[in-house]
Amino acid sequence: MSEMNTIREQAAEWLIYLDAGGPGDLNRDPGFREWLEQDPRHPRVFQQMQQLWSGASPAPSPSRLGRAFGTVGVCLLLAVCGVQLPWQTWRADYRSDVGEVVSYQLADGSRLTLNTNSAVNVDFEQGRRHIELIRGEVLADVESDPERPFVVATSNVSAEALGTLYSVQHHDDHSRVAVYESRVRVTRPGTNESLQLSAGQWARVGADIQSGTGTLPATPDWSRRQLIFNGASLKSVVERLGHYHPGVLMLSDALASGSRRFTGALPTDDSEAALALLAASLKIDIGGLPPYVVYLDEAP
Repeated sequence: MSEMNTIREQAAEWLIYLDAGGPGDLNRDPGFREWLEQDPRHPRVFQQMQQLWSGASPAPSPSRLGRAFGTVGVCLLLAVCGVQLPWQTWRADYRSDVGEVVSYQLADGSRLTLNTNSAVNVDFEQGRRHIELIRGEVLADVESDPERPFVVATSNVSAEALGTLYSVQHHDDHSRVAVYESRVRVTRPGTNESLQLSAGQWARVGADIQSGTGTLPATPDWSRRQLIFNGASLKSVVERLGHYHPGVLMLSDALASGSRRFTGALPTDDSEAALALLAASLKIDIGGLPPYVVYLDEAP
């Protein structure tokens, strides 16, 4: 078993133990706290498990029976109870963890850059180049090959490269395509609806296709491992930064309803440094239990 799979099963066991109403939590169980601090991947994976758990359909508590089964039984029991474990994501050809932006060069010379918490499968068989975006966001820098179309697809959209550089972002109910160079043909799967986008254009594809034109940079800011803001509200800054942070970011009511705005760049690969920069710039106090739970409030 791989090291990451071991961590995932340990996280599943802790989740079941905590959900059972046992004594384990961040404040009362030294064993759980020690496990979180052993490896920076532990809190990230545990948070992913929590998100899956909270989004699952109501089901009986799997606690005692799950612990009796051990690690293999934990995974089976989670599936039985309706929790959709992301096996497809974990087994993807390429993926990134929370807070990680990574690039991969493909066999044809094209390059994929994955945003935080993203995953793709790559299929170059039978004369095609097909990228399945399972989760998150990908920037595709496409090597020209007239004989083999290059397509990035989600459940919501099929985006075929007619040139080079474009990004696709996947959400449950829609996908967003942005074109940075040349052209892309966007199609809604199962329909005849399609649209051709040029550089500087974007489309939101869900129940229909909506498009627009904006001033896009040469490449997305995240692909350069930074988040750039220009007069953005603190709430929107924290919401976006939260995708790169391994724990939970919370705003006090005063800050959430306040008028603070931020202009500047924050790193994607060091969310604690990003929070420190934000706090210093806007006079914010950082509390809670970093990095697991970060509470932002007005500085005294």
